[in-house]
Amino acid sequence: MDKKKKAVFISVIAIVVVLIIVGIIWYFIANNNTNSSSNNQMGTSEVSKLYEILQTSNVFSFELTLDDENHKYYAKSNNMACIETTSNDEETKYIVKNGNTYFLVDDTKTYYTYSNNQTNLNMITKGLERFKDLDYQIGKEKINNKNYYYEEYTRLTAFAMGDFTEDSEDVKTRFYFDDDELVYIKTIEEDKEELLEVNISYNVNQNSFQIPSDYKNA
Repeated sequence: MDKKKKAVFISVIAIVVVLIIVGIIWYFIANNNTNSSSNNQMGTSEVSKLYEILQTSNVFSFELTLDDENHKYYAKSNNMACIETTSNDEETKYIVKNGNTYFLVDDTKTYYTYSNNQTNLNMITKGLERFKDLDYQIGKEKINNKNYYYEEYTRLTAFAMGDFTEDSEDVKTRFYFDDDELVYIKTIEEDKEELLEVNISYNVNQNSFQIPSDYKNA
């Protein structure tokens, strides 16, 4: 091979090597961007999957626990719902059925009727629906010595018990999953955090939707 052909051959090899290196660098940059910020190009989010499951479930319960004095229990059975909330050891209970909402007062064994009101019938699925089509970040975080995959959304605080600013860039909600099971929800605003343990069941006590016989209509 003469010197001219050899120089051309070396130049071609050098160009090919450079193109390969550029391609590898581009691949890793693109892959890193996809992993750090998802806009649903990764496939259906776990939040969206959970929404679809609960949306088509006729019977389920969804419990959120901050501590012994602060928790919320929601149960649904077809067109009935029960919402029991304990906040700083004070309890409230609502039952939704027959197109109405009933507010039960344990101390006086009375209930108040809000006619033609089913606002909270689908409270949980409506909350998840607000997140299911949004962009989100993904990551992993250790909670109680176990690593969980999470999806993080900004601006919304649909499940928080505490006082957080809705529709703020400083607010984030993280949904933590153990495989496909939602186990925690964390709301974050600057240096303030609230971590709620989640328990979802598809077995519900039907007595939850009944007004006790010894309660009177106020």
